[in-house]
Amino acid sequence: MSNDFMAGGRLWLLLIVVALGVLYVASLRWRSRTAVRFTQIDLLDKIVPERPKWRRHVIAAIQLLGLAAAVIAIAQPVDRSTERTNSEGRILVLFDVSLSMEATDVDPSRFESARVAARDFIKEVDDGVEVGLVSFSGRVTVTVPPTLDRSALDQGLDRLVLAESTAIGDALTTATELLTSSTEDRSDVPAADDGIAPGVIVLLSDGETTVGRLTSEGAQDAADAEIPVFTIAFGTEAGVIEDPVSGQRVPVPVRPADLELVAEATGGASFEARTGNELVEAYDQIQASLGDTLGEEIEIVKELTWRWAMASFLLLSLAWALSLYWLRGMV
Repeated sequence: MSNDFMAGGRLWLLLIVVALGVLYVASLRWRSRTAVRFTQIDLLDKIVPERPKWRRHVIAAIQLLGLAAAVIAIAQPVDRSTERTNSEGRILVLFDVSLSMEATDVDPSRFESARVAARDFIKEVDDGVEVGLVSFSGRVTVTVPPTLDRSALDQGLDRLVLAESTAIGDALTTATELLTSSTEDRSDVPAADDGIAPGVIVLLSDGETTVGRLTSEGAQDAADAEIPVFTIAFGTEAGVIEDPVSGQRVPVPVRPADLELVAEATGGASFEARTGNELVEAYDQIQASLGDTLGEEIEIVKELTWRWAMASFLLLSLAWALSLYWLRGMV
């Protein structure tokens, strides 16, 4: 937030206030020189009534402050700030917590590397942008609804646990419903038909849908709501996990094809990451792309003229009242 003036050139009027202050000081000196011309001090006390000394200086100072406030009001002071509307400020991170994410083809594992990278990505998002966390395996969980509270997201990432199956289609549908419903609940958020997306989805997964709705169906829901989906296929062809039931080693190669189709259908972008560093780079590229998707920040200009005009009125009213009380003896 910054402060400036719509008509800053009018501040030259403050010179008049300064000149009045100088004139007041000069008049005091002139009065003192005139007073000492009286050689009979007793006669001076009878002719010139006793006047309050410091009180009239206080009144003069208040009057000058009131005039200065009036000049500032004339210059039309404003507060300028930037703001991003809520409809332009939501990102949902969809995090795959299927068992295949425990593969160690990415050190120390896909799951741990993805959690660290997601945490770093969220930290880089602008403070005014709401971020939510949705985890999915065979079932979909809204771990953290869209929020500005980054600590809540950190805690949500800490709570993630792996489970069986992968429901990418269901996750996309749930995320779409979450973004659109939160938009409809607010009267100050433009609808999707105003050309503004209700949010953005960032989907990280290493596999393909095994249960629930088809991935293409979830993608179509997002496309219908005009929500772009940025996808990251994370892992390598060499991924292997141990089956929790049989104990056998099961290959879990990364499957980027479906994720590419999701990004294409929704107007987002797809990325592949085979290492933790590549995953960070993918998130960085997504972060760089979000500005175009989320829209430009709006400048908010708030005029403060009335505040300074009110201050001037109160100061001058105070000076007038004190002059009646102190200088004219009307109380």
